[in-house]
Amino acid sequence: MTDTGTEDDDWLFDSVTRYKHLHMYDLQYPVTALEWIDTNGFCVATRGMYKHEVTELSLPDKLCSAEDMALSKNRDFQVLTGGFSSTEIRDIKHILGTRLICTSAVNAEGQLVIWNLGSHDTDLIKVDRKLKNIKPRGSWSLIAVQNQDHVTFGSHGDNLCCTDIIAHSIVQGTSEFSNAGKITSIRKSDSHTVFCCLINGKLLKWDRREKLPVVLDTSSEQSSNWTLDLKGNDVVQLSCMGRVHFLDVRKPDQKISSSNIGLTSIDVENLRICLKKENDHLMQYSVSGFDGNVYLYSKESSSPIFVHEGHVRNCSDDPLVVKVVTHLSHPIEDVILSAATDGSLHAWQNT
Repeated sequence: MTDTGTEDDDWLFDSVTRYKHLHMYDLQYPVTALEWIDTNGFCVATRGMYKHEVTELSLPDKLCSAEDMALSKNRDFQVLTGGFSSTEIRDIKHILGTRLICTSAVNAEGQLVIWNLGSHDTDLIKVDRKLKNIKPRGSWSLIAVQNQDHVTFGSHGDNLCCTDIIAHSIVQGTSEFSNAGKITSIRKSDSHTVFCCLINGKLLKWDRREKLPVVLDTSSEQSSNWTLDLKGNDVVQLSCMGRVHFLDVRKPDQKISSSNIGLTSIDVENLRICLKKENDHLMQYSVSGFDGNVYLYSKESSSPIFVHEGHVRNCSDDPLVVKVVTHLSHPIEDVILSAATDGSLHAWQNT
């Protein structure tokens, strides 16, 4: 607990009514990447002193059920498989319908590493193959899985690679593209197309049926650092100055609306936004990377409708230095998975 023990006790007491579910787990080392494997499990990468780990965990059995359960801590996540990496993993993506994941890591020249998550014969996560980037730029790649056969990865506009997982080869790249802007996020739009957010807020659209990508100017704040998320036809962009833009993939160069959530951050690498569309009339999104909290918003409001303070309120370190490094929205349920610099890993659902 922190020195403000009374406030933290009050927060834990209030959590019983503020959360439908709240599960808190403490890892030995800080999390560097998260990814859902299915609706009941996920992969987590951690940064160690000498070795780095990748682990497959299962969610608590009752987390995504209709049955309520009390606040719990450090007991309901279960380790399924695990493995080690010689370099720090910064991005993970699961290849749907398989027991394979893709990762990228620091000091690896942007290469894509394919891992086998194990089976009934072994609980060891092993490297299956590696694919080199056609134009390494000294930065780890961001990854988008387009289907069971094709994965796109890269760190800049001119080094995106589309790989054929079955043939173990690069089938297409953007090395001839003139825009070498740094990519901060990449999302699949369809089996042929990805959208990338460049650090200056511009969107890069790469349809592999066309020879080269196109860049779309969606931001008037070119000095800011931006990231994005995409669900269906909806795109949402977030800047480190707290600006939020809503776009449509069918007309991505035209902003639908904008908002200012009043948060600022200089920690660009950990800036995250996750879009959750409930229906045609209700859109929610969550943001992190500004401090030790995760903030949940509706599209119609610039004030948060919920703030998850658990990483700060329940930390053993100085709460002023604990920062959320990443978070994910569950693919189906209203559950958010979040991780912080002190190794805390939370799965929660507000009431």
